[in-house]
Amino acid sequence: MRRLVSFAKRYVVAAGGAGYAFTLGLHSRRHRGLIHNIAKHFGYEAAPTPLLPTVSVAEVTREDTPVLLREPASRDGNVTILELLVLARLVRERAPRALFEIGTFDGRTTLNLAANSPADAVVYTLDLPPDLAPSLDLAPAERKYVDKAVSGARFLGTDLAPKIRQLLGDSATFDFGPYAADFIFVDASHAYEYVLSDSRRALQMLRGGRGTIVWHDYSEWEGVTRALNTLARDVPPFAALRWIEGTTLAILER
Repeated sequence: MRRLVSFAKRYVVAAGGAGYAFTLGLHSRRHRGLIHNIAKHFGYEAAPTPLLPTVSVAEVTREDTPVLLREPASRDGNVTILELLVLARLVRERAPRALFEIGTFDGRTTLNLAANSPADAVVYTLDLPPDLAPSLDLAPAERKYVDKAVSGARFLGTDLAPKIRQLLGDSATFDFGPYAADFIFVDASHAYEYVLSDSRRALQMLRGGRGTIVWHDYSEWEGVTRALNTLARDVPPFAALRWIEGTTLAILER
């Protein structure tokens, strides 16, 4: 009974103190440190600082480039409308004949890659089916992007569907050998090991070692940010990686 009373007193003090720390006490460094420790106790780790040099949208695309934006309304998991515009401009200006998207999701970006590429271009898009166990660990909270009723729903049955070749598989084990691309968009798993793997394989897929690779969710997801920081620092072919200002897009042009 004595232990119970002692715990109850400690609980009341702790609960009251926590309430103060999370409200009026936020100005105190000591209280902010307490909040950090509580978050860490429950598994939260602060995202790494984005280290890539930045480049403005105007430095990688032209404002007067005409583009088509299909399915402009975004949902959780999609690129923003600005990011969609940047991708559309990049494709329109570079006119790739073969494009490869790693990570289809609902197909909104796929549709716009097809809409802005040359008429004779082919867009390949690879997605992990929900019934296939990933060979590497997924990032926490991203399973919902895998467990969907239909992959590529937003391009299926459209006028641009004939330009799109839908592929299913695990990007860490998929045979990319038969494919060569001039433009690659990496937006699959956000887990560190997956991003490293997808990035290296994207580089190998560039036709003749030349072309453009764009990544989504840099600065937004811990695994993406840490992986691209690591590649830019430690792997010479990725040294020219840049972060496009105002977006979560990173770009490498070779």
